[in-house]
Amino acid sequence: MAEGFSTPRTSVLTLMLMLLMAVTASSITYAQDADDSAGPGITWDMPEHHMLYLKGTEAAPFLDRNWTTNTGEPLGKAEFTKTSSALSPTLLDIQSAPLAESFHFEGNITVRLFASLESSNDGCRFTNIVPGSPAGAETQFEVTLSLGSTTVLSQAPTNAVVMEESYLSAHVFTVQAIDVNATMSQGDLVSLRVDAQHNCFLTGVLWWGTYDATSGIILNGDVVDPLLDYSIDSNRMVRVEFTPISPWGPDDFHQQVLEIVGPMDWDGMLHGFGKEDQRLEHFEAPHGTRVGEANRTILTWSSENPLQPGRYMVDACFTVTDQDPGQLCDVIAVLRFEVPEDPRPMVVAMWAAVIVPLGMIVWIGASMREAMLPIQTYGVILLLALAALGPALHLPDIDANAPRSDGAAPSFALLSHGGGDLVKLSDLLSDSDAVVVGLFRTSSPNAERQHKDFEGAAIMIDADIAFVQIATGEGVQSVDLDTYALSLNELWPLLMDEADASVGEAFPSGATDAVIVIDSAGFITHWQPGTMSALEIEKAVSSASKGSGNNPLALFSMILSTAVLPLVVLAMPREREIVLPEGPLFPAAGSLMTAAAAALGFGMWALPVALMAALGLGSVWIWIELLLAAVLVYHGLSVLLRGRIAEVETLATKAYSRLPAGYRAWRDSASFSEDVYLGLWLAWLLWLRNPSMIPQGVGAVARSDLIGIPLSILAMLGFLFAAGIIVILARSLAMAPGGVSRVFGWLSVGMRPRAWGLASATLGAWVFLSLLVGPVLGSL
Repeated sequence: MAEGFSTPRTSVLTLMLMLLMAVTASSITYAQDADDSAGPGITWDMPEHHMLYLKGTEAAPFLDRNWTTNTGEPLGKAEFTKTSSALSPTLLDIQSAPLAESFHFEGNITVRLFASLESSNDGCRFTNIVPGSPAGAETQFEVTLSLGSTTVLSQAPTNAVVMEESYLSAHVFTVQAIDVNATMSQGDLVSLRVDAQHNCFLTGVLWWGTYDATSGIILNGDVVDPLLDYSIDSNRMVRVEFTPISPWGPDDFHQQVLEIVGPMDWDGMLHGFGKEDQRLEHFEAPHGTRVGEANRTILTWSSENPLQPGRYMVDACFTVTDQDPGQLCDVIAVLRFEVPEDPRPMVVAMWAAVIVPLGMIVWIGASMREAMLPIQTYGVILLLALAALGPALHLPDIDANAPRSDGAAPSFALLSHGGGDLVKLSDLLSDSDAVVVGLFRTSSPNAERQHKDFEGAAIMIDADIAFVQIATGEGVQSVDLDTYALSLNELWPLLMDEADASVGEAFPSGATDAVIVIDSAGFITHWQPGTMSALEIEKAVSSASKGSGNNPLALFSMILSTAVLPLVVLAMPREREIVLPEGPLFPAAGSLMTAAAAALGFGMWALPVALMAALGLGSVWIWIELLLAAVLVYHGLSVLLRGRIAEVETLATKAYSRLPAGYRAWRDSASFSEDVYLGLWLAWLLWLRNPSMIPQGVGAVARSDLIGIPLSILAMLGFLFAAGIIVILARSLAMAPGGVSRVFGWLSVGMRPRAWGLASATLGAWVFLSLLVGPVLGSL
């Protein structure tokens, strides 16, 4: 927290800010009206005047912008006598520091001097006793003031005073220049010469350097011209930029407090207004700096969290070095802006929840034209259509160039800063247990924040982790990173995105500030806009080595919440009556064989997917997912048109032939195959809901460390076991209604798989289009 601004972000700060307008009414002109606050824009409240103070010692005085130190004892003085003012009247001939940039001034200028006798004495009142002369010996100053090459005052006399006080009640001498219009260039000086006319025999003193005796130049007009701006990225993170513009450089602005307040109405956006829970962000010390136009320093801040769509303001308070340090704010800005709604995709996923059940209903209607089926059959199909809403509601949107929010990280091969080596994601993954990627826009304060967080994480994490930062955004150039590269000092690769920001756009965050943690199989385990703390990085990396939370227990919670109803409808019994085994079988033979068959069907999908992830095919995973979507369409159409999937039937038949003869005598091959199909549909429902469950839960674990392979085998067995248990539960729920369930299941035994085949083909086609239009075309 910046020195002098130690007040925490509490209601105390709010009350102080609300009292500001009353406290500073004498020195601040509040220039906000209803018309200005009718929408987005900015309102500034500037000081009425600015100062150049007399500073230094008697031997080396100068003009300075900083308010005098808070003391009642003068820090500088210039003595004069009646004799010295007659022989050598010039007390001061001083200059300011050179201007840092050009400056045009319009307004009035007052030179104000504080002078007195060395001690209180009324001797000057009796010095002149000649009739017609003033009642006492007067003191007066002649002032010459120049702004660059423009002379504003030339030996202009101040008011005359018969001095009798000490510095404790110093006399004020002023002279003013009206309607000054002057232009100064960079490097010009403000020059001040003061001549004394002192007719008293007592020694006079010109004082400076006390809190209240502020001898110097008063500029009544606009001097500082700061800029306050904002930008909103694709994740609704707000970046605030402040450009401190002053003729004497950015150091004129001493400290600042900024808050993002909202959401709120336009007419309520006034300095100090807003409830405590509306004050979302509090900034003091800048998060970073960058160099802007005319080589100006720009202070930058970035919000910690995304903002919700709505209207907000940046309530900003700045202190300026020449203003009274007793004031809380010298310059006030209210920047009003609006966070828009997220752009709507080409086709929202909600349409899938309409298309899938509607397609099944249309299919039922078409079947009625050929032959009428029992009404119970149509009731079961309608129930299955409603059950399909669960997976349909979790499908991705279809949008152009949209990244895959769940899945593998986009493969990249980018040049490092300065035209160095080509760095590939595959190389980073081959040598590391995880890769932490920091995306940032050029000149973003989050680059340095990521730098600090990465350094902290590297200390905390024992595993072999690769860090890399990528400067993204269109048109990134090496020169844009020179300053930051010096700060980074080659701690990790600093890469430049492609000219069209294609790599950044392929990440879930888009081409903006974010931190992405990638596991050893190349899958995104966690990401966060802006930056990520060292502790959060450590937790994400630790989770990545354990499957990123994707385990058999997660399969239970996910399926039971969204996909259990389709399985229950599909698991309705085939037989109208319960058939008991003719001979003795081992205990729970039926349930065990159901679980085994379901595990077989689940493994037909899960084992190849896990193997591809374990082999490190993350760089082409988007194409693998496109292939999986096509396979889902094929499976759905096969069941819809032929009532079966050839390869599933072949595998199920071979597995069934190896079962005990007693079991085969009790349950036929069709019942066993139905359990295999249930396991397969469970795998597809899992993929639709969480595409990374098996690749991360098994494949990434296999690549994590030395014991990764045995752990991944155990994880795969756990998933197969969980699949069997879930199908058993689905069977149990389906048979719970008893005879009613058996009648409905028996009457719909041929229609249910075909109807679900239509739903599966539609779901697969939707995912295929989403992948093709979004990440696939975006990567080309």
